[in-house]
Amino acid sequence: MLPRLSTIRNFLRLYKILATLLKYGFGGLIEELRVLPFFSSLQWFFFFRGTGKGISAPVRIRLVLEELGPTFVKLGQVLSTRADVLPADWIEEFKKLQDMVPPFRFEDVKKTIERSFRSPIEKKFLSFDETPVASASIAQVHYAVLPDGTKVAVKVRRPNIEDIVSSDVSVMYSIARLLDKHVPASRRLRPIEVVDEFARVIYNELDLALEGSNAALFGRLFKDDPRVKVPKVYWDCTLTEILTMERIEGVPLDEVEAIRAKGFNIEEIAVYGVKLFFRQVFEHGVFHADMHPGNIFVTDDGRMAYLDFGIVGRLDRDLRRYLASMLFHLVRQDYHRMAIVHKEMGLIGANVDITEFEHALMDIAEPLFGKSLDDINISTFLLKLIHTAKRFDVKLQPNLLLLQKTMVVMEGVGRQLYPNVNMWEIAKPLVYRWMLKQKFSPGIYAEKGREFVEEFGSALFDLPSEVHSILKASLKSELNIGFIHHRLEPLSGEISDAGRRVAGGLIMGALFLGSSVLAAIPNDIPKVMGVPYISALGFLFSALIGLRLLTTLGKNEDRRF
Repeated sequence: MLPRLSTIRNFLRLYKILATLLKYGFGGLIEELRVLPFFSSLQWFFFFRGTGKGISAPVRIRLVLEELGPTFVKLGQVLSTRADVLPADWIEEFKKLQDMVPPFRFEDVKKTIERSFRSPIEKKFLSFDETPVASASIAQVHYAVLPDGTKVAVKVRRPNIEDIVSSDVSVMYSIARLLDKHVPASRRLRPIEVVDEFARVIYNELDLALEGSNAALFGRLFKDDPRVKVPKVYWDCTLTEILTMERIEGVPLDEVEAIRAKGFNIEEIAVYGVKLFFRQVFEHGVFHADMHPGNIFVTDDGRMAYLDFGIVGRLDRDLRRYLASMLFHLVRQDYHRMAIVHKEMGLIGANVDITEFEHALMDIAEPLFGKSLDDINISTFLLKLIHTAKRFDVKLQPNLLLLQKTMVVMEGVGRQLYPNVNMWEIAKPLVYRWMLKQKFSPGIYAEKGREFVEEFGSALFDLPSEVHSILKASLKSELNIGFIHHRLEPLSGEISDAGRRVAGGLIMGALFLGSSVLAAIPNDIPKVMGVPYISALGFLFSALIGLRLLTTLGKNEDRRF
């Protein structure tokens, strides 16, 4: 039986990878992988000689990735965020990888559009420029006009890119497993985990409709900010392989002179851009993670416009609290609290010496306080923190690593636009305000209260069935337990009292929950101080039961002593 096409493709791709690794002097690695064990090191030497001679390993790996094409370039870009597993010189080398490839033919663009929409391109677009304005490894962008005259930018996925990526990812998994099995030194790099992360990123980028959803989310988050522009998504012309968005006219953020020529204040734009980034991180927990200058424009009316939402980072409330606490305690030079935050978050194991970790944090942070504000940057601090984390086996989430990389890019763009910009000085009041809001905002406590009521209500409603299950199981087992006790009457009385208190607590909770639900839903019941009188009575009775329970508990304590 002939092997499947995917197997042939994977075999040929593996051969290409091995040949490229050999070309750049990694024959020893291939021998360790035992992919083709019948070759000796001497044969590798004669097969390819001298291509990587005199070049460092990080540079040679970068050249390998570039030669293997777009998917491997993407892998290198993902690796550039993994400061927790790779040395600094490798990270810096991977940052040089550029996602630039030649455009594909317009005939393929047209085929993709007509196949996806099942109609001629002329029915979907009034006009469509054949020459792309941008081309990358996953897709390319063309300008077009909708039938109603709206100017749009249309992103079209490369033909067969999904098959190519699937084949490459399959081969990557094979190599990662071989590394994990045969090369012990590679295990600290967690190769399978790295490929897992890469697969998640690349498959998300393949779905252009998902990118459209990200753009729509940012549009909702910043709809009330007159200084932010997020392109509108035209869902009637958007599918998995095609994304149609509002066309943005403006100047890329790194073209400083062009921005200045339009009469805009460069310092104001730089500062506001940094503020927007930290608002994304702390207020919304969602941030644009591909913020190079080509994806940020200044529009003709002075607004900050974001493009390309293929990579978006997300930080839950715990991660944001971790980040804010770290920065807050850093300013106060409270390294003990910084260490405790790591422990409370479960980022360090129980066997880690807190004092030793505290001293390591001090070694990172103390040099910052001898510098002027202009010489301090948050991204460098986070990078040092990540490298220290490796020593203590700190568990860092991928989104936190993605944030660190994005902050490096953002800080570089900000300083390129206005050299005196300082991210920490801008971020400090935003971080403090967010932390105060988390601690003292009535809205936060209301949200926590709502979550508690929901969880308590769920437990309350489940209780009868749980008790029934226990009783049923007990009856089925038909166990007879007999015992003789001596002077245990007081214990029996206490058990009875405890049962009554539990029953009273359940009744109190049910009254409180029912009254809360009745008060929350619209109704025509007469109200007392804005609360339906039935709810008010329920609250009153639950309070009386609660007081009764507290009184009973106090009497029992007095009896005991």
